[in-house]
Amino acid sequence: MCYGKLKTPHRKGFIHEVNIFCKLEIMPPHVSFNDDVKPATVQAKASDYTQDTEGWIEACQKVGRDLTKYNFTYGSHNKPTLSASIKHGRKANCASYVSWCLQEFGVLKKGQTFYTRGGRIHKRFKSWRGKVQIIKVNKKLTDVNLQPGDIIGWRDIVHTNIYVGKNGKGQKLWLDGGSAGTRRGRVRRYYSADKIKTFSYLNKHKVSFIIRIKGL
Repeated sequence: MCYGKLKTPHRKGFIHEVNIFCKLEIMPPHVSFNDDVKPATVQAKASDYTQDTEGWIEACQKVGRDLTKYNFTYGSHNKPTLSASIKHGRKANCASYVSWCLQEFGVLKKGQTFYTRGGRIHKRFKSWRGKVQIIKVNKKLTDVNLQPGDIIGWRDIVHTNIYVGKNGKGQKLWLDGGSAGTRRGRVRRYYSADKIKTFSYLNKHKVSFIIRIKGL
C-alpha cells in the first residue's frame, strides 16, 4: 500500500493537493486469474427484510421463486427447511411453503414447521415465541375482516395460504404455495408460487383461523 500527494492547477490559479493512495494485492502462488472460481452462494437472512408487511410479502415471494428455480413438485414428505428440500426431494405443499416463508422472515426458527388438519393448527415446535397472534374465526371468507399479510387456515378444505390485499376491483389477492401454484399434469411442478393472484373459489369457503404476525 502507498500514499502520496498530487498537485493540480485550479481554474482560479490556486493549487489543489489531492491525496492519492494505491493498494497492491499479491495473489497467492496457488491461485491464478485463469482458475475457475465458483462464486459463493448468498442466502437471504431474516434481517435482510424490513419488518413490515412489504418485507413479509417479499420473503414469501423469494421462497416462491426458489420453488420454481429448483424445479419443485407438489407433494408430501417435505423437509423441515427449504435448503434441505433443495438438496433432497424438492417437494412442497401449502403448509411447507408457509412454514418456509415464516422461517425466511424470522418468525419461525430454521426447521420449525406446522400444518393444518380439520381446521386446526398442528405445529412441530413448542412455542410461537410471542411473534404471532392466533385468531379463531370459523366464518365464511366474505364475512371475515383480513389484514394484508394474514396467514389463513381453512375450515372446510385442507389448505393454508397468505392474504396480500385487494386489487382495484376489490378482489382478494393471495400468495399460494399449494397445488394452485403448480402446472396441471401428472406431475404438478411449481411455476407461480411467487405470483400474487386472485382465487375466487375461496369466497365460498370458511376460514377457521388467522395467523397474524405481530408488528405488521
